[in-house]
Amino acid sequence: MEVLYWQAFVAGSTIIAYLFKSRNWGASVAGLWSLWTLAMLGYAPLITTQLISAWGAFFVVDSFTKKSRQIKKFEATLTGYHKEDQKALITARKENHFILLTDSSHYEYMLAEIDRSKSTIMILSGWISDKVIDERFISIVKKALQRGVQVYLGFGFENSQGRHEITRPAKRALLSLQKLSKTQQQLHVGKFNNHQKALVIDQKRVVCGSHNWLSNKAFKNREQSFIIDDQTAAKAVFEHSMPLILENPAFDT
Repeated sequence: MEVLYWQAFVAGSTIIAYLFKSRNWGASVAGLWSLWTLAMLGYAPLITTQLISAWGAFFVVDSFTKKSRQIKKFEATLTGYHKEDQKALITARKENHFILLTDSSHYEYMLAEIDRSKSTIMILSGWISDKVIDERFISIVKKALQRGVQVYLGFGFENSQGRHEITRPAKRALLSLQKLSKTQQQLHVGKFNNHQKALVIDQKRVVCGSHNWLSNKAFKNREQSFIIDDQTAAKAVFEHSMPLILENPAFDT
């Protein structure tokens, strides 16, 4: 009986550390119990039981709190959004109208959505670079424009001094877009103080998260976005950002 009480204590301490401190605390407590178990116990079945108690408790609570962690990450990505956009996106999230998009899947997803778009595409990013605005990107955007899709691109994150650095990759990207805009009037590129990272497809679906759509293709850091199939949320983001793009052209068309 004492063994059961002890295992309950091991599992309980791991769970309490996780819930009342953090996920890392929970893992640390489970790890400490593992070290203590291996150092102090010499009976294999008991060692196995205690390791299961520690790590089993961790993975069970981790599984139950996974959605909650995703929601917190999601809400953290909405800092730079208009208040009405935040409200619409959070409402859509509560109704479970979202799925997760991670790392390198962002780039291929963006190109596929541009290729499938029917009416409008909006891409908001802090930065812009020819690493993304390459021949493939230009070709897919050009085809979308030719079938009548309106394309809106917005960028221009400013630092604490109110400056946005136009790097050489950015200059090359803008030159490619400027050339395209001279023959395709449906392309709109705006430069303004923008911290939003969003992809809005046909005003029906919006993808928001940490990814800089127009500049990041290397994925050296962990990137995560949420695909939200909600027309109200998508239209809200589109309608609040479109005037900023149109009123702050990055170059003369």
